[in-house]
Amino acid sequence: MNDSAHILLLDPFHGGSHAAWSRGFQDGLTRQGHRVELKTFPANHWKWRMQGAAAIWAHDLQDTPPPDVLLTTDMCDLAQLKGLLPATWHGVKCVVMFHENQLTFPWSPTDNDPHLERDLAYSYINVSSALAADQVWFNSAHHRHVFLEAIDAWMSKMPKPRLSKPAARIAAKSHVVHLGMNFEGWDAMKPDTPLTWTDCNVPVLLWNQRWSWDKGTDAWMNLVQDILARDIPAEFVVLGESKGRLPEGWEAMREHMGSRCLQWGYADSKEDYVRWLWRSTVAPLAPKQEYFGLAVVEAMRCEVMPWVPESHAYTETMPEGHRFMAPEMWLDALLNQSWKTWPTTPQAYRQHAQSFLWDNVIPVMDGLVRKALST
Repeated sequence: MNDSAHILLLDPFHGGSHAAWSRGFQDGLTRQGHRVELKTFPANHWKWRMQGAAAIWAHDLQDTPPPDVLLTTDMCDLAQLKGLLPATWHGVKCVVMFHENQLTFPWSPTDNDPHLERDLAYSYINVSSALAADQVWFNSAHHRHVFLEAIDAWMSKMPKPRLSKPAARIAAKSHVVHLGMNFEGWDAMKPDTPLTWTDCNVPVLLWNQRWSWDKGTDAWMNLVQDILARDIPAEFVVLGESKGRLPEGWEAMREHMGSRCLQWGYADSKEDYVRWLWRSTVAPLAPKQEYFGLAVVEAMRCEVMPWVPESHAYTETMPEGHRFMAPEMWLDALLNQSWKTWPTTPQAYRQHAQSFLWDNVIPVMDGLVRKALST
């Protein structure tokens, strides 16, 4: 193959971590000598993106010369896309990147689709896309494991005849590609006189996730309620996106926090966001799902202590020696000021976060692209 490939990246849900990954991929693979073309749809109406993005793009690309590689995400029906593209595209190598998946992603209790078994259709899009791809990328080994493990249970719900060994077929062409991080300039935003963990008597608790049920807002609200009820010294920084319906009790929590809440809502800029991370002490988090945990890695980079359970992708994104914490341990940890005697140092968290830099991830992706083109 030539040293340079034309890669078409289709991102049907271009927002948040999806958008950050797509832009990082485009920049990184361009620096590796490839030509990366990025096409996107807005990050809304996710169900329609999964069902309709493929047909729209196939129509738009009818008269376009084919690339060497077509890369899309789990939010696109790759099997449908391949079937609708013209015959001139049949030799294009196809890769699908799984940011999340609908087999194991927890459904909101306010969504009626699972009760009507309409959720199975989105799971099938993910499975058929993976089967149609030449390579399947997952953002963590945890994600790959839970997806492949869930396929057999999902298939058992289908009438006969059923797909033959879909998990094994997908596993044979799957790869782990961690999300890349960009921390350029973050140290310059650190306070001139930062407060060390051992000197901290009033911890700042950080929330830097989406304001969404699947991120574990219930556990966070329970902790805040206990802190306020017992008048435990603590302050709060609540960052993150607030799209759609807010979790029940979230707005009331803001009122109860009062002046203890130092920041509420999406930061005005990336610089403000990073500065709030540097001001924080601990990040208690117990999500329903976490396939990588970009926001937790960002917090670690600013020497915030992650209070996370020994589950999800945390077992591969935390540094060696990290102490895992289930949510039922959080209150005692606050009462005992556990951050003062924590076994992992702030510097260890910062250095471990650096291991996820784009500079470390780009060679992996470049190697996989070249492997796809050589087979």
